[in-house]
Amino acid sequence: MSASDGMKFIQSWEDLVADKLQGIRRRAVLKSSFGIAAGLTVALKAPAIRAQDKSLSLMILGPDQKAVAWMKSALDEFKSESGYAVELRQSDWGSAFQKLLTATASGTLADVCMMGQVMTPALASKGAFLPIDSYLQGWAEIDQFYVPMLKDGAFGGKSYALPVYADVRTAIYRSDILEKVGVSAALPTNWDDFKALAGKLSKKNGGPLDAPFFANQDKSVGLMQTYSQMLVQAGGSYFDAKGKSILSSESGLAALQYLVSFFAEGLANPNIVYQGTGPTPLVQGLAAMTYNSVVEPRNAHANNPGVEKFVVAGLPLSAKPGGTPATLAWINKLGIGANTKDPDGAWQLLSFLTSKDSSEKFAELWGGLPARKDLKDASFLASINKGFVDATQYAGALPITPNLLQIQKEVNIAMQSAIRQVQSPADVLAALDRKIDEITRA
Repeated sequence: MSASDGMKFIQSWEDLVADKLQGIRRRAVLKSSFGIAAGLTVALKAPAIRAQDKSLSLMILGPDQKAVAWMKSALDEFKSESGYAVELRQSDWGSAFQKLLTATASGTLADVCMMGQVMTPALASKGAFLPIDSYLQGWAEIDQFYVPMLKDGAFGGKSYALPVYADVRTAIYRSDILEKVGVSAALPTNWDDFKALAGKLSKKNGGPLDAPFFANQDKSVGLMQTYSQMLVQAGGSYFDAKGKSILSSESGLAALQYLVSFFAEGLANPNIVYQGTGPTPLVQGLAAMTYNSVVEPRNAHANNPGVEKFVVAGLPLSAKPGGTPATLAWINKLGIGANTKDPDGAWQLLSFLTSKDSSEKFAELWGGLPARKDLKDASFLASINKGFVDATQYAGALPITPNLLQIQKEVNIAMQSAIRQVQSPADVLAALDRKIDEITRA
């Protein structure tokens, strides 16, 4: 270490102590997280951190221009604090999984990578990412993450990723349409009340709508997502302890019967399908109830600003009166590429990007909700209906399996058959269990 570097280190140490005395700030988190992760003191590791010839790479998915601009600024800050220059890579969501898979096979995966929920187990099972358990042990920030979202970054008993934001689902309504049937305050809290409200809104009962409930049918897996939320509300799950599919269990059947009942009773229309562009059926006023996320008010803002204020979120439903609300979140995360030549530096970048300040910007700019409990009062949430934020505490995650990409497609296909009443719910789920077990070889 040169005399100049030594003086820089002493000053850095003094800065760190001062920061800790004033409360942990971004700079302190950045410096201390590396030392904790390496199992050494900051003093032992500081010279390596400050080296100016270090470089890392980062892959982010689905950013718009505003998000890219923020990320470049954040990485400049990271460089000034750590000495690491970061090459920024980016991809759209549609081609992201294939790009990450190809990079894994070729050994060119970025040092730190963003990934969607279903990508994590699929890629971790192929050795794409480094386990980060040793870094998480004793890390002061770990308790700030919602536990289900943190668990979603694990696979095979090891942790591979940290959440940066989540697409939390809940029951959503058009309050202006609800007012037409005398509902202006209390929203449904359970399946019975939700169904009764759909009945009030139906034209066959004197209401304003042909199909009050939109089950999120789209060209992707929206219907599977709605059924999955109902599944957890009924207390069900995809797999048993041995990994066998149990969707045809009592809970799984109850969830599908409930979903199908809306279509069987003329409260939902299977032929209304959202094409992925333009206003959603809720924003158009074709429906007044759905299961979705902050995507709905943002869609209103973009396509019909006049109704944005009427798009409100209630708590996730429970299957029975007095039950506990339950829902799911689709969680996006960051992990360290297994081919990195500098895992400690990559952890430093990962911990920087999942810090409180960075996590807030991820959620704001990528259009989700924070994965950290200490961001409940983040400033950008002031413009988001409080019901969405409140739903976060009830959000779990889909099962962690490498085959989830394929499974969710099969579930969506089966749900299409169910809502059109081609087969009974029991037959649909029995066949689906067999198909899933074939996929997982359970």
